Amino acid sequence: MIKCLFQVSIVQLKLPLVVVSLVVGVLLLAPGDCRPQQLSRSPAIEEVVLDNGCRVLFQLNNSAPTVAISALVKVRASQETRLTAGIRQLLALIAAAPDPWPEQIGACPPSLRLAASANRDGVALRVECLPQDLNGALLLMRHQLFEAQISRENFERARHQLSRTIQTNRQLPLPVAFDTVVKELYPQQAGSWPVTGSLASMSAISLEQARQFYGDHFRPNVTVISISGNVTVAALKAETEKLFGELLPGPEYRGERFTPHPKIGEPYRLMMRGLDKSAVVMAGRAPAIGDQQYPAAVVLGALLGSGMGSRLFQSLRAERSLAYTTGAALTPSVVCSYSHVLATCSRSNIEAMRTEIIRQLADISNNSPTQPELERAKRFAINSFLLSQQRNRDVAHYLGVFSSSDPAKGLHTYRHFSQLITEVTGEQVRNCCAQIFRKPATVIIEAVSEPQSVANVPIDSGS
Repeated sequence: MIKCLFQVSIVQLKLPLVVVSLVVGVLLLAPGDCRPQQLSRSPAIEEVVLDNGCRVLFQLNNSAPTVAISALVKVRASQETRLTAGIRQLLALIAAAPDPWPEQIGACPPSLRLAASANRDGVALRVECLPQDLNGALLLMRHQLFEAQISRENFERARHQLSRTIQTNRQLPLPVAFDTVVKELYPQQAGSWPVTGSLASMSAISLEQARQFYGDHFRPNVTVISISGNVTVAALKAETEKLFGELLPGPEYRGERFTPHPKIGEPYRLMMRGLDKSAVVMAGRAPAIGDQQYPAAVVLGALLGSGMGSRLFQSLRAERSLAYTTGAALTPSVVCSYSHVLATCSRSNIEAMRTEIIRQLADISNNSPTQPELERAKRFAINSFLLSQQRNRDVAHYLGVFSSSDPAKGLHTYRHFSQLITEVTGEQVRNCCAQIFRKPATVIIEAVSEPQSVANVPIDSGS
């Protein structure tokens, strides 16, 4: 399939937010194996399920003076339609910017930080504050998630902001590539549309629809509240019970129904003008958090594209200088889970780079990775996870993400993440690679450096 898009000059390429990103940087890893006794233990996690179904998780973190709260409402992208796609992101923008400030909460604490986002699995509202402002933060979270009156002014402001984001993302190669591979992997699947929606859906969604969607889906029985910080758990339990326990639940979430795996055709090619870097993205359906293959999929991503010792960096940059950048990641969504590999290069190196990526994927699928590179990948994944445990906001966020994906298996995976990664074998990685990348969806972004004013020249379908 051939398409041609116009593109303005890009200063920086930005990856879209994913549900879980365990790779936080290039780590300098010490030699040696990853034995369980070398892994630090996380503080105990306490869980309370309120009578209305709201789940509250507590994890003490005495190393930081702040408290972080994350509330994840499991309203899936599949609960939208194509004409209401992006409505959850609209509601997230409204939740993150209370205007005017709710009078019943009192004055806004100067230490409070508020943020919200949506992904295919839900809407997350995050609050950071000092311990003395915790009660006000919880009151604000309750109001924004369950009691807000959505004004026309806030709705129009959020719609204008999201429309600008959609227009920007249409000009960036990687958001376009990721949206395209999901569409290729999950054709006709509810929720496979971009999280931000489209310009068409932004013009179609009305204030009344937003209010109705908010009232129908933002309910306590599909909400996980996770709290991390230097706080007293007993006091928090009483406070959360008082603030969230009296809210009325809504319908239960019934799970996803997935379309059969599609028959993947030829690479999907896009021409984008005003760029100096082309890109190749390959992706396949992947396990979600809680699935048996999830730990192996995490290790596979680290082995392929994390750090200068990874397969793609070594083969595409260190040995042959084909690529500018390389990477790999797992997006373990409940709705449209996928793993991808990517690399950027000059337009002349696209086919050579794509051939080498295919060769590396085939090699791992047919031959287990060597023990040294397997241990390097496992250390990378474990160290990245442990580093995220040092920040309250990440602890609260990922605790909610793992738990909301699967109330039983997801929380077990979070508690025993390091141990599960340690136990991954080379044969499991091989099988995982063979399954995910057996017939990957491929998107090729061909960069054309001419500015937007230059005439549009379609790509020859035989190229």
